[in-house]
Amino acid sequence: MSNHDGFSIPEGNSSSELSSKLDQALAKPISRRKMMTALGLTGLSLMAGGKISYARSATLTENMKLKLTDPLDAADVNANFDQIDQELGGRAVTPDFYKVGTGPDDTEAVQAAFDSGRTVVFTRNYYVRSVEMKGDTQTINFNGYWLIGITGSGDSVSDKDAILKITGIYLELYDIKINGQFNLNYRAAIHWYSRPGYPQAGFINVYGMYIRDILVGIQYGAWLDDPSPHDAPQSENYLYGFRCRSLQNCIVSNQPNGFLKISGSTIDCHQREWVFQAGNPFSIPASTVITCKIGQISVEDSELLKVEYLEGCGLEGRNLVVSNCVIEMPCTWVKAEGDVTIDVVHGGFMGGNSGLPMFQIAPGSTGSLRIQNVRMSRSAGVGGYLDNYIVAGLDSSPNYNVSIARCDLGEWAPYYIALSRERSRVFVQDTHFTYTAGGASQRHTIHDKKDYVNLIASVDTTGENMATTANTADKSGWVWTNLYGSGTVYFRKTSTDIPAGYASAIEVVATGESFITSQPFAVTPNALAVFRMKAKRIGGGGHAGTKLLWFKADGTASATAETYLFGTVDIGTGWSDLMVTAAIPGDAAYARIKLTAEVGSLFATGMEFSTVVDDNYHNSFINELNRSLDVAGEGFILKAPNGSRYKITVDNSGTLTAAPY
Repeated sequence: MSNHDGFSIPEGNSSSELSSKLDQALAKPISRRKMMTALGLTGLSLMAGGKISYARSATLTENMKLKLTDPLDAADVNANFDQIDQELGGRAVTPDFYKVGTGPDDTEAVQAAFDSGRTVVFTRNYYVRSVEMKGDTQTINFNGYWLIGITGSGDSVSDKDAILKITGIYLELYDIKINGQFNLNYRAAIHWYSRPGYPQAGFINVYGMYIRDILVGIQYGAWLDDPSPHDAPQSENYLYGFRCRSLQNCIVSNQPNGFLKISGSTIDCHQREWVFQAGNPFSIPASTVITCKIGQISVEDSELLKVEYLEGCGLEGRNLVVSNCVIEMPCTWVKAEGDVTIDVVHGGFMGGNSGLPMFQIAPGSTGSLRIQNVRMSRSAGVGGYLDNYIVAGLDSSPNYNVSIARCDLGEWAPYYIALSRERSRVFVQDTHFTYTAGGASQRHTIHDKKDYVNLIASVDTTGENMATTANTADKSGWVWTNLYGSGTVYFRKTSTDIPAGYASAIEVVATGESFITSQPFAVTPNALAVFRMKAKRIGGGGHAGTKLLWFKADGTASATAETYLFGTVDIGTGWSDLMVTAAIPGDAAYARIKLTAEVGSLFATGMEFSTVVDDNYHNSFINELNRSLDVAGEGFILKAPNGSRYKITVDNSGTLTAAPY
């Protein structure tokens, strides 16, 4: 007689020959099925409860081999199996130890291995509907093999949840590999969440993870459509060496009080092989590298890639921290809904001619976006003609602020940091902008300052020294010019409906188009400066707004006659804090402010103009004072004890005159 393992026991063999065969069969650990097969017909008889009388029967030795005695008894053999089970119970197990039958579905075997509480080591690829790691202090090693999802449309909701669920605590997981096979029945490859009534899914270390061919990679916490996510301290979780391929949404978090730290990873959002699938469901506009609705995700020493698509975004949500990473995305890097920090990016790239903001603030967001120590660039030459902004969306989020510090931004012009009405909430420090314009390389440094010298030293910037009379007469150095229109036209000081912290504003009213220009004030040629003001309008045509007019030292117009600052697109019907960067022409010695109203009213106050870097020359106070008065007709305005105001000026003969003001 023979068995499937190649052992042959002819009829009439001696007991010594049988003993030799049994010794061979039991000399190494083997499964129960192979053990019984090795026993051949003897095993079949024992399974039936009978005995075979040979010269000797079997008793057990300490090393679990059979010692041949007479007769061979089923109880002896079963006791031997018990010792084998006891020995294997202290060792790692493979899911095949629990495999029943020969079907392709390995779900029950893999789940039994996970539930055993023992160390689990994969020895082949396993095909499962859905399995769950819910142990406590357990080690599981995929050992280079895959967990492959096979759930069908008719399977249970639980089976369609995810290929792998992680709900345990104090787990040590190695080399996890999940293949979704483009299966649309799953919501995610991995669902890592905490179960109500059980310990949180925390204190878990994952050393190596590779997910491919599925729409959602890791769902951390509740699904995004869950109206009431379970609050659990799902933290102290670390993921080292995460890689992915053909994922639409690589990582999604919706876990109250949840924290996930990722390092040494390459997180790549790209449809790749999805393009070969019939009715490709991969949605580029919905694609993200990381989405964090609730919880916090930190990524360090990694690469964040979304190298092909302009639609969608890289990072979305709140409580995101990225440190010491490479970011390569032509799309918007961040759509922020709350606090986001990006620190130390020395390999940043935003390729293509996208015209998209680098950072988009979602409407109603609160918190701050902190960008620091980032070196990045866009495609060569685009900074000379693209007019999109680095930061966008602050208008719809009044309680959100942005800081940009110590960055090098290639192919971005400093004029496009943010819309002028949003720029005051983007604080920029020691940040360098390089771009190509007109075939020449340009480089500017922006350094917003809390304390600075207002270059507008000789201009009434708030209207506080103007008369309140509604006419077109000169007032505190401002001069009226009417281009067209008649009727109710004027400019004056107003103290009604002014922004907080100010006592007055300048009001300009036109039925057609009219403007007022200020007294000239001295500027520094070739410097980069920031103009800031408060403004609002009532009505207003397309020409309404604010400009700077440039003049040479001899009073003639500069080669750059004027610089547009703000228009009706920037100035709203409520008070706005406007801020914009402007380059002072190389031949300019003086500037004038031009306020234009068209078919409506323009209100302005709090005008400031200051250089953008601290190392610009600051003149002495006496020189600044003398320079501010070095304009014909200028002088001091003094108040008499009775409250009367007088302007002290000097005439051509050097005589001081005090005239009521």
